Amino acid sequence: MILRRGAAGNYDGGRFTKKRNFDIIMGKQGAWLRACREEGRKMAWFVYMLRCGDGSLYTGCTNDLARRVAAHQGGRGAKYTRSRLPVSLVYREELPDRSAALRREAALKRLTRPQKFALIGAGEEIGMPEMRRKERQMPEAFAWEVVDKCEYAFLAMTAEDGSPYGLPVTIVREGRAVYFHSALAGRKVSCLRQSPRVCLSCVGDTRVPPGKFTTLFESAVAFGTAEEVTEDAEKIHALRLLCLRHTPDNMEKFDSAVQASLGRTGIWRITVEEITGKAKR
Repeated sequence: MILRRGAAGNYDGGRFTKKRNFDIIMGKQGAWLRACREEGRKMAWFVYMLRCGDGSLYTGCTNDLARRVAAHQGGRGAKYTRSRLPVSLVYREELPDRSAALRREAALKRLTRPQKFALIGAGEEIGMPEMRRKERQMPEAFAWEVVDKCEYAFLAMTAEDGSPYGLPVTIVREGRAVYFHSALAGRKVSCLRQSPRVCLSCVGDTRVPPGKFTTLFESAVAFGTAEEVTEDAEKIHALRLLCLRHTPDNMEKFDSAVQASLGRTGIWRITVEEITGKAKR
């Protein structure tokens, strides 16, 4: 009896056979199902986290953890991990079914980077160490104020060859997202596409007091992940925010300028995961 392609069974000489179906159901699969019943449990699902080559964390779920991790490590996994090899498994959590795994995956993705490292027991590996000069550490709200008023920020990246690379950028903030504009191509863009983990340094007010060998300052340092904005609506929104902050007296020309230059303008969004503020007053 010839069966349709897609019926359960082994492929044998271009056709599936009823005997092959019976053999595999009563053999390998049957033995596995009987073992599951004997153990009194259903097939488990796993939520897992991978540490990527650029230091970022990837969260996923699967019902075959070994196979899925091997696929990621072999460059056959998610698009995100394929461009960030090598990857290593740093956390796994067993769940009873697919629905529970999907809910847990969503919950883990909402965690901040420090919370994720705390979960996997690797808090010492968080990118931003504890500040040495405690008396100069400022609250997070102060750090965001510095981000909002700095004339420009310094963006630190990883170059194509793994060496450090940085340059100043004009920024604007909305919530925990920091936007900046760029050309559509160039070294900065190449670095960000290859290694999106970045560090952003901002300086607020500075002053050299008379008769002193020191500088009074305000600063903020943030770590996050940069992502290129591709939707026109968000690009226009980010450009409007940038212009409102840096060129508010010229907004009557905004619409015509955007219409003329949007196609050749790149916009990047940094999602800030950690930020600290510091001041010497």
